[in-house]
Amino acid sequence: MNKQIPSYLKLVTDTFTEAPAASSEDLQALENVCQALEQATGWRLEYAVGPIPSTNSNLMWSAPVNPGVGASPGHIRLLFSEELPSGAAPRIALKQIEPLADALGKFWGELLAARQALRHREAELATGVPLVLHEDDAAPRLGEQLEAVLRGGAEAIGCQAAALYLLDPATTELKLRSSWGLPLKRLADPARPLRGALADLEALMGHAVVLTDAELHDYWKVPEKAFRSCVCVPVSSPTMPLGTLWAFCDEARDFSDAQTNIWEVVAGRLAADLERRVLVDEALAARDQTKQITAAERSQEEQLPRIAPMVEGWEIAAKAYHAGPVGGTFYDWFARDDGGLAVVAGDAMQRGVEGALTASALRTAARALGTQREAAHVLAEKTNSILWTGSAGEGGAGLFHAIVTPAAAEFAAAGPIRVLTIGADGRLVLTGPSAPLGLNETFRSSAMRPALSPGAWLLAYGTTFLGDVDQQTLEAMDEQLAGAFEHCLSFAAGRLIEIVGDVLQAYPALDGTDRVLVLIKRRGS
Repeated sequence: MNKQIPSYLKLVTDTFTEAPAASSEDLQALENVCQALEQATGWRLEYAVGPIPSTNSNLMWSAPVNPGVGASPGHIRLLFSEELPSGAAPRIALKQIEPLADALGKFWGELLAARQALRHREAELATGVPLVLHEDDAAPRLGEQLEAVLRGGAEAIGCQAAALYLLDPATTELKLRSSWGLPLKRLADPARPLRGALADLEALMGHAVVLTDAELHDYWKVPEKAFRSCVCVPVSSPTMPLGTLWAFCDEARDFSDAQTNIWEVVAGRLAADLERRVLVDEALAARDQTKQITAAERSQEEQLPRIAPMVEGWEIAAKAYHAGPVGGTFYDWFARDDGGLAVVAGDAMQRGVEGALTASALRTAARALGTQREAAHVLAEKTNSILWTGSAGEGGAGLFHAIVTPAAAEFAAAGPIRVLTIGADGRLVLTGPSAPLGLNETFRSSAMRPALSPGAWLLAYGTTFLGDVDQQTLEAMDEQLAGAFEHCLSFAAGRLIEIVGDVLQAYPALDGTDRVLVLIKRRGS
């Protein structure tokens, strides 16, 4: 006889059911209130899952109750007390008891909704992430997903309840994060101390613990002593233990090797689900962080001036380079109260976002002070005071502050900033690097007024690398710059700044560093 083979493909998948109805143990306090109400008034108040029935000879009043998202709808109802003699009326009229029943119904609904929210929250806390909603409303929450796995695994090995306990960050306590077959109020219980929890400790060492004698439950610190037998296995990732998984049975029985293996597979599935949720959340956080970094990069780029300033007798150009999306360099120029032009550039000693924050503070301080009728070195000293008082003393930075008028140019420099002049008669190193701004309360500087002949130019370049190199390396860099410009003195400032950038870019020691360049050229006669 030919064997009959089904013509369809059978798929076995996790099934996600509605949240379980609240048990009498969950709502014991309300049960006591209802009993007292029945004794005092002759009316029986009870909560029932499902819609209000259309026919019930004993039902006198009912109202729907919202138990929370994901839970079965229910209603609260008033009935004649079963303790009343046949045909007897309650001691209080229906019109008088209805407001009290309605108030208790609302309280009942709020309690059920709070229990339901607690159930979801504990499952979300299992991954250390906040409660989030899926874009697809039909997708199961993590709470339902964990409970479905617990239920399927527990029923597969003949158990009536299951519980997932996860370690706290200090690995000193075990907190119930998800359960099936246990009262929901267990989720509100305090965490169990790991110290002395012999069964959990043994499981965390990588062993499956099977307890068939209820008399040993106290010794092994079984969390649910109402059951006759139980099995505990570890829940762990490839690199660290996460917690323990318990299955409880009403009967005193042993667990076979096959059943224990099934329970260990369930523990692995739970660990994978938790890790996947953490990875998804980290990916979302990384995406959000990427958006913020992109916005910061755009903001830094937009703050840099685009059009070169016009000062009689001078050409000015500047350029900033960042090793990453954001960095700690900037340049700026703006008019002073005395009619001169302030040209500033800065280079923070930190990189990335931290450097960008320091550079932003430095730029703001330089702009706030730069319009004053003060010498360049005085403005640099005041900028240091602002940076020092506004930081924790770790936001060091370099600053180049120049004041350009038709007659002359003066500047002050601090930190990893090097300033030199290049003209037909060769190069002349003016300053740098020196002590940075923002690291000490007191800072002293001096202004320099270089005599630039027509066609000569003043170059300031800054990078944190300059503070870590010896004098010989600095001189070698100066030689490279001077050699590159031997035949370029007649070029415009915009073209010269590009050449400077190419020379420094080719220098191996500057690879992967933030740097800023400022070039001030005296026009030829």
